[in-house]
Amino acid sequence: MTLPSDLLARFQDALRRAREAQIAQWESSSRLVGQPRVLETLARLAAAVRSSSLDPPVCKALLAALRDGRAARIQDLDGARLKELTGLPATKAVRALCVFFHLVATPGPAAAPPPEQIEAFLRANRNPYDLLLDAEAASLLDLGAGDLSFADELLSQYGPRLRARQKTLTLHCVDRLRPGSRLGGRLHADQDRLRKLQRAGKSLAFRFWGNQDMFALANVKGLLPRYTLVTCHGPATPTFAYEPSRVSAPVIEAHLRKTKGEFRPVRVEGEPALEVLHAGRALLFPPWKFEIRGPLALLDLMARRGLAIVLGAVDSEVFWEILAQLVDEDRVRPRDVVFTPANVPEVFGPLYTALSSLPIGKAMPLDQVAPLRRTIPRVSADHGPPGPTYRFRYVEVRRGATFDGLPSSQTARLFKDMPEETPPWMLTLVPDDADI
Repeated sequence: MTLPSDLLARFQDALRRAREAQIAQWESSSRLVGQPRVLETLARLAAAVRSSSLDPPVCKALLAALRDGRAARIQDLDGARLKELTGLPATKAVRALCVFFHLVATPGPAAAPPPEQIEAFLRANRNPYDLLLDAEAASLLDLGAGDLSFADELLSQYGPRLRARQKTLTLHCVDRLRPGSRLGGRLHADQDRLRKLQRAGKSLAFRFWGNQDMFALANVKGLLPRYTLVTCHGPATPTFAYEPSRVSAPVIEAHLRKTKGEFRPVRVEGEPALEVLHAGRALLFPPWKFEIRGPLALLDLMARRGLAIVLGAVDSEVFWEILAQLVDEDRVRPRDVVFTPANVPEVFGPLYTALSSLPIGKAMPLDQVAPLRRTIPRVSADHGPPGPTYRFRYVEVRRGATFDGLPSSQTARLFKDMPEETPPWMLTLVPDDADI
């Protein structure tokens, strides 16, 4: 029997909303469809359908597809009918129905290791992503995910190892580019990678949010409160290259016009954009390209969301501005001084000498060469109660774009083809739990 299209659409929409609203239950539902629990699950699911208040035609169709609860395996179900009813293949359909009918127990929060334990792990292990193998519940949030090349590499390297440990990786990606926009070029989410990640199987809980400002996550449904790791690869310039609490807006704008060129808002085929006149060419960018948020906003966001943080492929312009906020020396935060290759050696002094002599591929705990800042100001309440200050208990600086054994982004791999660029940096940070 074919259901009326409006009835089917309402049911599928309700099923989708249940999954989105109960992301933790959805991720836990994979345990209900494996042996030896699947037989019990299918019987409970059929009983839930029978006692539900769904429209009778929907109940009847679901019970038929579920073989009235008498099936012993997922393969015994009417997979084609289940997909017609739910829009999902058989296993995911059963999981979604279990969430919809509240058959999945609400999982308790995984105990997060204390920050001193994470610090000890990172001091002893050269690969911060190995935290995913060590964590009770492996999770990663990638901010500014771009073409999803990092997410793809992460899954390739860690998916098999996590499956061998019978662990699910929660991988969430956020990017501000609007899908379908003609602006942004190859930084858009690659559709083949997106489909690959979406179809990776039950050992990966993957979601991608496009057209999403990373500084407006408070009401995004499905995000975890905190992740094992929060990453950002190639943090944008000029967005994070100037700290607005240190450098005033007129100084920043004057420097941008001098170094980037004149710029103005325009519309391209009805879409808002930023036109930049650079070296005799008119370049088009998303309208927010020159919005200045500064490293304090980025660090604040990442510290709230992650037990540990990785900033990769950080160009020198952004790196020194970030570093100035991490060191407990006021002299590295001069008022209204834009950092340039000419003045950075003088501003940072011995710290510049120590870090600039770091060989490619080598790492150094920052506290070996400078005291870490004891109180870093909060700059936004978008991600929870502001709390006046916080701190990082561990910061590691590494020189280079890509490293053996570490997944990387396409942005990082492009540095090898840009000889005019100085080698980039990588930062690994552990926020203290106080005031997070």
